[in-house]
Amino acid sequence: MGNFPSSWDKRADLRIFRRMLKLFPDEFLEEYEYEMVQAFRDQIKHTTSKSEYITLWLKVFLDLIKNAIQERINEFSIENHPALADVLWILGFTFITAFTTYLWINYGQRIFRLLENTPFFQSVWSDLAISAVMGFIIGLSQWLFIRKHIQFNWAWPFATGILFSVGKFISGGIDYYVITHLDKLEFLCKLSVYDPNYLANIRSYIRLFITAYFVSLSQTVFIPESRFRWLWIPISLIARVCDRLVMLYLGNSFYRLGPINNWAVFGDLAEGLILAVFLRLLFIHIELENKSGKSTSQLGAA
Repeated sequence: MGNFPSSWDKRADLRIFRRMLKLFPDEFLEEYEYEMVQAFRDQIKHTTSKSEYITLWLKVFLDLIKNAIQERINEFSIENHPALADVLWILGFTFITAFTTYLWINYGQRIFRLLENTPFFQSVWSDLAISAVMGFIIGLSQWLFIRKHIQFNWAWPFATGILFSVGKFISGGIDYYVITHLDKLEFLCKLSVYDPNYLANIRSYIRLFITAYFVSLSQTVFIPESRFRWLWIPISLIARVCDRLVMLYLGNSFYRLGPINNWAVFGDLAEGLILAVFLRLLFIHIELENKSGKSTSQLGAA
């Protein structure tokens, strides 16, 4: 802070202005307080009437509040708090992925109701189209969040949508084969005797794994080069399984509060959280590798 002339302390308007400057961070005042008080004093000198004086105070007051808030925000920059940045990133990716899925399943598919009475909707292609659109929207929401971390083109959401549809098609074909050849799959029939839901669970997990595999395979191509990036595939499979298990557990535990479908959002959150944690750790690892590579090259050049 500057050494203020004693005459400034005798003026009530300058004393009030200096007290208002306490809204700013100390580091900011150490550098700019003297200049700000001097500029304010000069502005007062140029006022020629009481109305100009009041107008100046009103303008100065609003500017001080706005700039003080901005400086406080800059002082508490997320970049200066890495742990907080990581937590916010993980939570943000989790919620955008989970609620995009939830909103599409519960509301987005109403778009296709217009096609209910058309031959297209009654064919197998309608389900594939719905899956493709859902995959595209999920992929797009993910890209919007992680676009600063990957070298991206529009292939991410398109690939996610197409492979979502492909996974659905292949898993549907396998499911159809299981149902039509059930008499040949004696081991499944024997297991179904002990658990009536066993066959249904096996079929649902087959669909889940195949779809998750193809979707994650398409996305892995766009993740930055790293020896760990291919872990995205098994992590995606684990995330999808956790999604289903959380939904089933909550549905079976709190069935009196509503059907299983009402708990799907919590499964989506679990899936999004697992994917978010892995991606964040992967991006941090890639950033550290890049920094280490730059440091090594600089040392070699020296």
